[in-house]
Amino acid sequence: MRLLRYISVPWTIFLIYSFFSAVLGQNGLYARKHLSVDRLQLQENLKALEFSNNDFYNIKDSLLHDPDALSVYARQLGYGREGEKFIRIMGLGIAINANRPTGYVLYGTAPSFVSDKTIKIISAFFGLLVLVYFLISDFFSYRDARSD
Repeated sequence: MRLLRYISVPWTIFLIYSFFSAVLGQNGLYARKHLSVDRLQLQENLKALEFSNNDFYNIKDSLLHDPDALSVYARQLGYGREGEKFIRIMGLGIAINANRPTGYVLYGTAPSFVSDKTIKIISAFFGLLVLVYFLISDFFSYRDARSD
């Protein structure tokens, strides 16, 4: 029966290591939660960039195909006065609207996790505690049996 108690020491080490790896490890629940928050932020940023992209395409299309939009846009940028006419020259592209931000870069942060070496040390420490507990309990039970 005592041998079964000592066999439980490696199992204790294994269970503690498995638990801490599953919760606090590099691919654990805590790191995945952090990555899912980053993923949601990236999705929101992507939606904002898609909205800006569609808006820029609409501006481009109106500048290419609507003659009045070109004059209004040029006057917004400070080119020309009322009554002047603008000529569209094909192939030069359009001016970039400096008043509109194109979006921002969102950098993901590294998830925080407990290193594998630290988890191994913690599990070995718990296994050592269990072993010391069994050794001390066997020592006291042996001493009590001998004194009787």
